Amino acid sequence: MTQPRPTPGTGPGMTPAGGVTFPPHTHEGLPWVSSTGRRSEITEYTATIPPMIADLPVPASAHLLEASRAAQVQIGVLERTYAGQVAALEPFLLRTEAIASSRIEEELTTVDQLARAQHGISAPKSARTVMGAIDGLNLLVTRASDGVSLDDILAAHRPLMADDAEEQWYAGQLRQVQNWIGGSNRSPAGALHVPPVHERVPELMEDLVAFMRRTDLDPLVQSAVAHVQFESIHPFTDGNGRVGRSLINAVWRYRGVTRRMAVPVASAIVADREYYFDLVNGYRTGEVEAFVAYLTDATTRATEEASVSAQRLADLPAQWHERVRPRGGSAAATLLPLLTSHPIVDAHDVARLTGASSARAYATIDRLVEAEVLRPITASKRDMTWAAGEVLDEADLMADRLRLRRGAPGRS
Repeated sequence: MTQPRPTPGTGPGMTPAGGVTFPPHTHEGLPWVSSTGRRSEITEYTATIPPMIADLPVPASAHLLEASRAAQVQIGVLERTYAGQVAALEPFLLRTEAIASSRIEEELTTVDQLARAQHGISAPKSARTVMGAIDGLNLLVTRASDGVSLDDILAAHRPLMADDAEEQWYAGQLRQVQNWIGGSNRSPAGALHVPPVHERVPELMEDLVAFMRRTDLDPLVQSAVAHVQFESIHPFTDGNGRVGRSLINAVWRYRGVTRRMAVPVASAIVADREYYFDLVNGYRTGEVEAFVAYLTDATTRATEEASVSAQRLADLPAQWHERVRPRGGSAAATLLPLLTSHPIVDAHDVARLTGASSARAYATIDRLVEAEVLRPITASKRDMTWAAGEVLDEADLMADRLRLRRGAPGRS
């Protein structure tokens, strides 16, 4: 059951802002032994220890809470306006969020490559990895209605790493080694962040899960802190950024901010990648509000542009009909309204969706390719597959719009 949403700022977990009141990370010195047995450039290193946050109050100014409340209203309007009438919206937003979140980690793919992977056709590893990110995000958000568990987080990590030759053996498992961000690939020397030693990870994750099940915090504040705390813990050997950003939408689903869709907040974050990383690092010094303010702004921008995309998707069938002018009752007339929710098709799909013969299905495809409604996404005649390009391309168009209105440092 979805928990009732409290009035932001009135619960026992919220405290007025006024300086840094959230505890910074502490540190511990540890001996370093090279895993290869070779002489290392260091003999000891310093790892961070994130605070336990399950019951901590979180500082938030009245201005920030008002901005958060406005962002949540926008999300609700987007969902109420479009989720029920645009069948393509929910898979589109999932796909867009996973693509953007992967781009933040410099895991790049094209929408056509991802379409091939989703249709079970040969595609580059990067596309298969993004498909795993979509599956993980969908799983985590779908399960979150009753609260996020550690098992859910582990389950979301598995498809993300399943196709990675090196990391697949650690998919869905908390790390058993020390990891770090930046610096040398041989040791933590010069690293930007050294997460806690792996023995601390299970207790820290248990604490984080308890924090995510609270109902006395503003949902957007809660999701922001959950995300940056997860990134500080860095519980996996790889995939931490993508799973951690998935937690934002998972918390929103648990708290009732969304009911049917994911908000593509990573599409706004990818435009501010370096600033976003700076704010994540700032959290480790106790600077909570700066990241919450940024996430609020990114959420607002992402929701506004998602609304634009939703309307564009809703308008496409009529535009296609005007372009193709199919005969009433024809296979083309039947297929056009279905392409926003089934944007990737082969001849068998077209025959199944329209009831047409195989020959008529191919003729329909040819007509829609000529009208630039469909485009081929494969070169091989053996697995010929087509896509409604304007549906797929909308993810990139939304990212372009967000890039033009990127968040400025200090903006809230």
